[in-house]
Amino acid sequence: MFACVVALTLGYSTATLAQNKLTWDKLGTEAVDYAIDHDVVKLNENSTETYTALKLKVLNGTVNIHKATVHFANGDTQDINLPKEISKGNDGQVIDLKGNKRKIEKVTFWYDTKGPSDNKAVVEVWGKV
Repeated sequence: MFACVVALTLGYSTATLAQNKLTWDKLGTEAVDYAIDHDVVKLNENSTETYTALKLKVLNGTVNIHKATVHFANGDTQDINLPKEISKGNDGQVIDLKGNKRKIEKVTFWYDTKGPSDNKAVVEVWGKV
């Protein structure tokens, strides 16, 4: 009986972890220049996936965020309020999208890599399904 309970618990934990990993889609990655840079993360226009939230992950450096905007498929936009500075290793602040499940066309950024560094910062954009 104990083995059965342990097996069920381990199975549930594994299934729960797998489900949590599947709730976030990587939407795109951009390398950030040292001077002010404008990048656009475009999503597949044929995708029918909708998202409820976004988050940014920063790798290799620190990013100064000047402006970020989400562009939805229906033409609406939403400016994203982010910390002015996001450091590498940050798992990302969750940004709720207005209107619940929304189809995203693209996300635009104005930003730069902060300070002297041998590596450009890399920004990953993730969408919550």
